[in-house]
Amino acid sequence: MGIKGLTKLLADNAPKGMKEHKFESFFGRKIAIDASMSIYQFLIVVGRSGTEMLTNEAGEVTSHLQGMFSRTIRLLEAGIKPAYVFDGKPPDLKKQELAKRYSKRQMPLKILQQQLRLVIKKTSRSSASGQ
Repeated sequence: MGIKGLTKLLADNAPKGMKEHKFESFFGRKIAIDASMSIYQFLIVVGRSGTEMLTNEAGEVTSHLQGMFSRTIRLLEAGIKPAYVFDGKPPDLKKQELAKRYSKRQMPLKILQQQLRLVIKKTSRSSASGQ
C-alpha cells in the first residue's frame, strides 16, 4: 500500500540511503516483489487506460494475471529471478486506512446502483403505460 511521502522524506533526510540502479544491474539476482501491489497496479492500469479487460469464461477479470505473466517473462529474459511475496494479513494499525479505502470504492458503486434502479423504474413505468 505504500507510505505517502516516504520517498521525499528519505531524499530529504537520508539522500545516501537511496540509489537508482539500471535494470541490467540486477542480472543474475533474485528480487522480491510485492505481489499484492503488482496485481493492483495491473488492475488499475487496465481500468484507467480504457483497454478492454480480459475475462475468463465466468466473466471474472483476468487482465492482472496477463500483466503479471508478461512482467515475469520480461524479468526472466533479463536474467532476473522474481520472487512474488504476499505479505499476509495487514497489521491492526492499517484497519482505519483500509476501511476508508473500502468506503471510497463503494461510493461509486452505490451511486451506480441507485441510477440503475431509477432507470429500471422509469422503463417499467413506460412499459406499463404503453400496454
